[in-house]
Amino acid sequence: MEWTQIPVVQLGALGVLLAVLWLVFRGHLVPATLVPRSTLEDVRADRDARLAEANADAAEWRDLYRRECEAHELTRKAHAEEVRAALLASTEGAQVAAALLAEIRSRQIGASP
Repeated sequence: MEWTQIPVVQLGALGVLLAVLWLVFRGHLVPATLVPRSTLEDVRADRDARLAEANADAAEWRDLYRRECEAHELTRKAHAEEVRAALLASTEGAQVAAALLAEIRSRQIGASP
């Protein structure tokens, strides 16, 4: 087969131009320069606005997380203090009970004939 028998070569420059235009209009071939500058600027502005909104949302979530961590730490400290107070009360109660038992034993021993 000779290269002159290929249909594209037989069409010539006008045929190639028409084929490229047909592909462009059908959407199969979309050069980047076909988008008007105003549309490109609108798309970029929309993208920048969405990025700014996403960054603000991320900063808000980061702040909420930090405040939640602080609140959790405060709750943890309060719980630890409560447990410590309960243990101190329990220890004091045990010491009083031990002292009472010792006193009762000493009186029983002293009262025994």
